[in-house]
Amino acid sequence: MYAIGANVYRPWSSGPRWYSKGEIMNYMMFSVGTMNPSHVEAGSSMVKAKLVDLGSSRVSTTISITGATTGASVVTSTWDSVDAGLAGRSGLYADKEMATVMQAGGWTPLNFAIGEITSERGNGEGAYTVAVFGQAERPAWDRTDEMGDLLWGIASKNGVNGIRGLRMVAAGEQTGSMMNIFYTDSVDAYLATSSELASNSDFVSLMSDQGARIVDRSINRTI
Repeated sequence: MYAIGANVYRPWSSGPRWYSKGEIMNYMMFSVGTMNPSHVEAGSSMVKAKLVDLGSSRVSTTISITGATTGASVVTSTWDSVDAGLAGRSGLYADKEMATVMQAGGWTPLNFAIGEITSERGNGEGAYTVAVFGQAERPAWDRTDEMGDLLWGIASKNGVNGIRGLRMVAAGEQTGSMMNIFYTDSVDAYLATSSELASNSDFVSLMSDQGARIVDRSINRTI
């Protein structure tokens, strides 16, 4: 399971990059692993800075607090292309300073996945992230904006800060899944959103039309 949190951005003339609907989207890479808790803060700061230097437009780190990966660190980075992201990842692991920190902290990789960003609303900040995976028998990617607007209309009303939608393109058993990440300062705000969506006729109809169902959910704490 993957999620994102505290962010580092490359400089932009108009401030941090946060997509609006209709824009060309990028790719998000998820690196999941375990590390000695006493080294997580230092390792997080260094990996963020180095991935930005290597070309990532957005880097974030969280700690998984639910599910099979509880206690694991999750590093996510956003790239203009998959090739750029893979090159950046190789550059990070080849960096001698980073390698020293990883060795000292006992970094052990557990998983790596790639998702195509399909929609974003609000802003990507919050003390927590909630990652929700869905699978569909008849996925309707042409209705992404419709779903994004519906989710955001309810989530923002309940106090969620932002939402990011993805299509997982290389993620093991989750390949082809839909993923929505909710950024929030309150998990209760997400739960209120989830409860309201379950009884929203438009949401139920969109899910039914696609033969879609939620298959997994995890909560992560932002570092």
